[in-house]
Amino acid sequence: VYLVRTVRVDAGLVGGLLALSSCGGVAGAALGKRIGDVLGSGRALLLLKVGACPFALLIPLAASGPRSLLVAAGGFGVGFGVVAGNVLSSSFGQSYTPAELFSRVNATGNVFNYGTIPIGALLAGGLASALGVREAMWIMTALLPVSSLFLLASPLRRLRRLPDAAPPPTGSVQSWST
Repeated sequence: VYLVRTVRVDAGLVGGLLALSSCGGVAGAALGKRIGDVLGSGRALLLLKVGACPFALLIPLAASGPRSLLVAAGGFGVGFGVVAGNVLSSSFGQSYTPAELFSRVNATGNVFNYGTIPIGALLAGGLASALGVREAMWIMTALLPVSSLFLLASPLRRLRRLPDAAPPPTGSVQSWST
């Protein structure tokens, strides 16, 4: 809707811009571990997740013509940082979480990650209806950098490397099976 009605690009170009944007995720998946090895997994995770956020602000700057490439550049940057960061955070979660808790920890994370998508879609749709599509894009993309503030306030900013393994358990874990 944004690209066709507001930016006024044709359908073929929409596909091309989205394909270029998606390449950021592919590149992030390929390079995430390498970046973590060079910078340290803790520093890299913080840099990638927080560093991706400003790229989102390129998207509402798009206009027809050459400025439509800002959508691809913004999407590429966000995709790269988010996916590369996910490589590091998923690897950490797999090595740090005790095996008997992994499925519960993973499911809980997925509920928060994927469960908020419909909420964001409703919020964006409501804003677009009330204020206009470009205005909604500005608000929603501005929220991405704000959402990363919790990472900057966390102990992650003091860690060069994420821990390799969880400390030994101190208590028993109750089983949910019967």
